[in-house]
Amino acid sequence: MNRKDFFIQGIRLTILSVIGLLSTFLIVENKVVSPDNCSVSTLCKNCGKYSQCDLPQANKEKKNE
Repeated sequence: MNRKDFFIQGIRLTILSVIGLLSTFLIVENKVVSPDNCSVSTLCKNCGKYSQCDLPQANKEKKNE
């Protein structure tokens, strides 16, 4: 591997790392943004975000359990 290939490979790995970190950040930070209605599911218990949800309808479901 010569010097040029070393820098090109370093740049490629850096770009790949940045894309991976941004993807991970966007996946982790995906939250319900609507303050009144859920846009994910109409049934709270079937929703993947149910345990972290603070919407009034989810709070009602949690109290009824």
